[in-house]
Amino acid sequence: MSAKRSNELVERYEQMLSGTGSCYFDSDEIGEIAEYYESKGQLPNALHATEFGLNMHPGDVDLSLKQARYLLYLDRADEARKIMAELADYSPDATLVRAELQFLDGHVKRGHELLLSLLDSDDLSEDICFEALDIYADYDCFEGLIEFVQKAETVLPDSRELLREMAAICEDRSEYDQAIVIYNKLIDKDPYSVADWFSLAKVEALLKHYDKALEACDFALAVKEDDEAVISFKGYCYYDSGQYDKAIEQFKEYATVTKDKSVAYELIGESYIKQEDYNNALTYFHKALEADPGNSNICYQLATCYYDLGKVREAIVCLQDTISLDERDDEAHSFLGEIFLQIGDYEKAYRHLSRSLALNADDRETLRLKGVACLHLGNYEEAIEAFEKVLKEDMYDLQTRFNLVVTYARNGNEAEAEHQVEMIDKMAHTFDLSELPPEEQKQWKNVQTAIQSLKDFLLGNIYPNHDQPEENKEPLS
Repeated sequence: MSAKRSNELVERYEQMLSGTGSCYFDSDEIGEIAEYYESKGQLPNALHATEFGLNMHPGDVDLSLKQARYLLYLDRADEARKIMAELADYSPDATLVRAELQFLDGHVKRGHELLLSLLDSDDLSEDICFEALDIYADYDCFEGLIEFVQKAETVLPDSRELLREMAAICEDRSEYDQAIVIYNKLIDKDPYSVADWFSLAKVEALLKHYDKALEACDFALAVKEDDEAVISFKGYCYYDSGQYDKAIEQFKEYATVTKDKSVAYELIGESYIKQEDYNNALTYFHKALEADPGNSNICYQLATCYYDLGKVREAIVCLQDTISLDERDDEAHSFLGEIFLQIGDYEKAYRHLSRSLALNADDRETLRLKGVACLHLGNYEEAIEAFEKVLKEDMYDLQTRFNLVVTYARNGNEAEAEHQVEMIDKMAHTFDLSELPPEEQKQWKNVQTAIQSLKDFLLGNIYPNHDQPEENKEPLS
């Protein structure tokens, strides 16, 4: 059915429904109208068209089958079941509907038998097999799917597309070993298929079998040496396997064949960063930005590079450029806020950290940094709120606990400050810290010195002139 014909039919049909026209449609035309709505995802309209058609052509088998199928898709299985019980149609399309109803009712064995029976039909087509695979996948009948495809291979003149669909289903289920078997079978059928070699490479890479992934890429490139997707993916394989020198050379090759130079240059820059070669990274990030001046991510990459080189002023400029290109980049606001915090510009730090949290309220590190900014600005209540939220998510964040003690003390709540010190002391001695990362375990093991410093701070905060009464000169506990 041509697009022009279907549009004309639907236009006449909709005019009739609106009362502005009177038309006759034969059953085939109604079927075309229903299929048009189905192709647009408008299943209620497709169902309505079949119901309208059946009023004009009672008992039409094709329209009744379409009606049952649409009812099934719209979760009206009981109505679909009733239609199929009365329908004397045993075509492959009808078998598909009956099989899905069996799966829906939990009769997996019977549904599987019906789908296998399709393979004996003279009307079997690749499209019918694809629909059968969809049913198996929808009802998580993976073993049945494998058996169906194995048998379909023996009856279809060309089963390669069916095998590719099965491999894709295996990938979706993380059945990567099975997907590899299928791709190797496809390659045996056609050793010159770039698509199958590339698909094999991607699955091998998912399993971190980078040597095998690179070998598959080489076979694909032997067939088509300038395939951009394969050339870039080979670079990713080198990158992900830590072979950064080779990744750089591969991405440089990619830059010679792709029109999107910016992506290639950015990948080269990222590879140099992995080698901590920040000057070369800067060179390629600038080339990437020249090729794509509106790319905020490249500006951010430049900022991180300048920061790692200790060039804070340049990092600030690049982050400001990032934000000017994408004001909703929460990571850029957070990074800029952190830098302003480090250089002592607490007002700007507070402003950018607050904006970052407005865009992404779940970022715990940004919330912690905002608390520190508030502490420096004397916004103690807001700092306390921030630190307590952080500790609610990570009770073992020792630095935040120390900051909370200081904040309570500066806010004049010495009792709560002492309570927090006691909490730290108790956690250090009674909590199981073995699950923490090694660096955090080390911090907690060395906590006693820090606790004494906190106690000295509290004594100085409560008695700034060091005129503590004799009776109160016992250590705080």
